[in-house]
Amino acid sequence: MDLLGPEPIPMATRTSEGAARVLREAILAGRLKPGEAMPERLLAEQLGISRTPIREAMFILQGEGLVDLTPNRGATVREITARDVAQIYSLRAVIESYAARTAAETLTDAHLAQLEEAYARLRRIGTRGTAIEQAQADLAFHVGISAATGSQFLQTITSQVLAFTVTYRSRYAYPSRQSGTANRQHRAILDALRDRDGDLAETLMREHVTWSRQVALEHFDDAAVPVAPPGGIAGA
Repeated sequence: MDLLGPEPIPMATRTSEGAARVLREAILAGRLKPGEAMPERLLAEQLGISRTPIREAMFILQGEGLVDLTPNRGATVREITARDVAQIYSLRAVIESYAARTAAETLTDAHLAQLEEAYARLRRIGTRGTAIEQAQADLAFHVGISAATGSQFLQTITSQVLAFTVTYRSRYAYPSRQSGTANRQHRAILDALRDRDGDLAETLMREHVTWSRQVALEHFDDAAVPVAPPGGIAGA
């Protein structure tokens, strides 16, 4: 189990949030595989910290849907199923469309500048970036919208559902056609936010997340996974 490879361990990693970040990135990058055990003692040794922040980090990652905690067995990297993906994207459609509407009413010029920068990063990466780079750039754009709402509660919920999907999204890169579609959708959402058009921003975000869900589900062979209509929750 190699969490950081040749990278030095930063001092910030010695907190529970820092440990959660390192473990989250290791899961996202595939260095920790689905179903792999995550023994506290070994992880603490690798990060050079006590087991307490590791234990606390596990609860953070469990809340994000990335880790399973089982009594007397400890933590394992969570297996992501097609049903999980369908459900979490349906939740995203509800939460993020609401966030887009709210952001249209509350965002500042500084928020707009940050979103423009995030969109420009998406365009620069395009199909040249790795799957992880694409996923992280997409994450920055969506996190920027939730930040523009000014609601810490909404940001926390959005971050939890995004953490789950970005882990899965980082396993495949968008080819040129899909990258172009995603960027056109991002541009349209950003323009609606700039115009302070909450109705349009909400609709466009819902359509974008629903499209993203369909792309994600193409990577599963389980045709029996129920797909809820936009705004619904599959399997609910």
